[in-house]
Amino acid sequence: MRKRPEPRLVRALATTSAAPATASASPHLPASRSPRPAAPFLAVLHRRGRADAAALLNRRLRALPCAEARALLSALPDVRDAVSYNTVLAALCRRGDLRGALALLRGMAEEPRPGSRPNAVTYTTVMRGLCAERRADEAVALLRSMQARGVRADVVTYGTLVRGLCDAAEVDRAAELLDEMLEGGIEPNVVVYSCLLHGYCKSGRWQDVGKVFEEMTRRGIEPDVVMLTGLINNLCKAGKTENAAKVMDMMAERGLVPNVVTYNVLINSLCKEGSVREAMSMRKEMEEKGVAPDVVTYNTLITGLCGVLEMDEAMWLLEEMIQGERVVEPDVTTFNSVIHGLCKIGRMRQAIQVRDMMAERGCMCNLVTYNYLIGGFLRVHKIKMAMKLMDELTSSGLEPDSFTYSILINGFSKMWQVEHAEKFLCTMRQHGIKPELFHYVPVLAAMCQQGMMEQAMSLFNEMNKNCTLDVVAYTTIIHGACKSGDMKMVKQLLNDMLDEGLTPDAVTYSTLINMFAKLGDLGEAEKVLKQMTASGFLPDVAVFDSLIRGYSAKGQTNKALELIHEMRTKNVALDPKIISTIVASLRANNEDKKLLAGLPDFSKELLEGNAISPEEFMKSLYKSCATLEPGVA
Repeated sequence: MRKRPEPRLVRALATTSAAPATASASPHLPASRSPRPAAPFLAVLHRRGRADAAALLNRRLRALPCAEARALLSALPDVRDAVSYNTVLAALCRRGDLRGALALLRGMAEEPRPGSRPNAVTYTTVMRGLCAERRADEAVALLRSMQARGVRADVVTYGTLVRGLCDAAEVDRAAELLDEMLEGGIEPNVVVYSCLLHGYCKSGRWQDVGKVFEEMTRRGIEPDVVMLTGLINNLCKAGKTENAAKVMDMMAERGLVPNVVTYNVLINSLCKEGSVREAMSMRKEMEEKGVAPDVVTYNTLITGLCGVLEMDEAMWLLEEMIQGERVVEPDVTTFNSVIHGLCKIGRMRQAIQVRDMMAERGCMCNLVTYNYLIGGFLRVHKIKMAMKLMDELTSSGLEPDSFTYSILINGFSKMWQVEHAEKFLCTMRQHGIKPELFHYVPVLAAMCQQGMMEQAMSLFNEMNKNCTLDVVAYTTIIHGACKSGDMKMVKQLLNDMLDEGLTPDAVTYSTLINMFAKLGDLGEAEKVLKQMTASGFLPDVAVFDSLIRGYSAKGQTNKALELIHEMRTKNVALDPKIISTIVASLRANNEDKKLLAGLPDFSKELLEGNAISPEEFMKSLYKSCATLEPGVA
């Protein structure tokens, strides 16, 4: 049996071997502070040789933090090999220290032993790091340096560069590298083609996608599930969900079984388009094909159902996750989606029950959970409960964010509790959060609605100092000035708005038309209407309602009828309010011939709150009014 070396001998070896390491090592490698970490590896080097010592070192390097691994690598010039360097290089690239990685690569190139010099893995590792930082040009330059040193690139090297160039939207250069591979006798694999395909999709070059498949077919390379899932994902992102479904069919024709990721991508796209029924059908299909839905599948479907307020079905899915044949543990996203949906429709008792269910399953509420619940309770005017949750939020160690304050300010503003809303504006400033326009505007709107124009102008001036005002802010204060009948202020605000380079939007125009119509200045109202349509905005039902009321008040029935015809031309849907306005206006002005005696009262539509089409309404008018010209119909 081999005699074990004396401990003193090992210490001496460590000391004498570590000392020259700093002298012989590259200046890019920091010396180890202490010889002790090197001792076990030197002992193995002495007893079993360099290969065993290097294998032990490499296992250790993989387990160490990056800085310690680099120091140990520096301390063992007689043990380290290319794998040792590559391990540390990979760690440096993962943490984004490319300067350190490139310095280490230069030091590695100066190694006296060939087995410690850079190989294809070395260069590919650094290239991957450069590409991750969007430095694809430097990665390609490194390929040229590698080739100049006589190191042959492999399919992984080229695949890394193709991916990097495609991510940098340099697809043509990526295609050139693919040609270079082929010229060099390196056969591309499905991964390389997948990267190129992704590049063409990102660039919107859909015509080139087919060419990739044609070339793969010529070379006998079959696309796999991962590649086709990537194509489906890109098609969905481009809004081509129907094409993505065709790719799914193509997978079946090729005998490829879509995996859960494939289904999740398509389900997500369908839900975003509002096609939640189709998404639910796809979930049924995946179960029939033996593909088990995961938490992402359920979260996507629940979010989609909550978005269209199908809360009973969303709750059923949550129950299935917990109590179904295959238990899928809900996460905070699952619970938050359900809570958000319940809060939107005011089912606050159920929302609290779901929050309690979270706690029972050990899922902690996060800030999003509290934000949804606080907003929900304010929406149904349960202020006490909202404030209780606010206290709970802070006591749980969470800090309210900008969105939390926005919910509180908006909630109190809608209840016209301006003092409370202003208090939270003040509180957020005290907590170092600068109010933005979306914090100010609800308070401004509440002040304007209540006729508090002095306070509104003061707040508006504060907004002007702290934020860049937009068309919404100006329209809100203009609405307040219109409501108070202050024409001078309206004109001044409009001039200020135009001086700021802001263009009135549909709401601004509607506000002005409504004001002029109420003041009886229908000439000005018509001018604004013409300007509105010339600017590309379609007048809505509220604009026509204001004008019809205005002309009716002046007894100008013919003008009111012209507007009704215009609504028909523009296909503006009629809601119960304007139906009532039209009926009342026409009847009020029919003094002599009682032409509109037979005009339907639309009581059913008014009662049910339904809108009717202009076509339907006009037919009813023609039946009732012999004086209306049939030719106009």
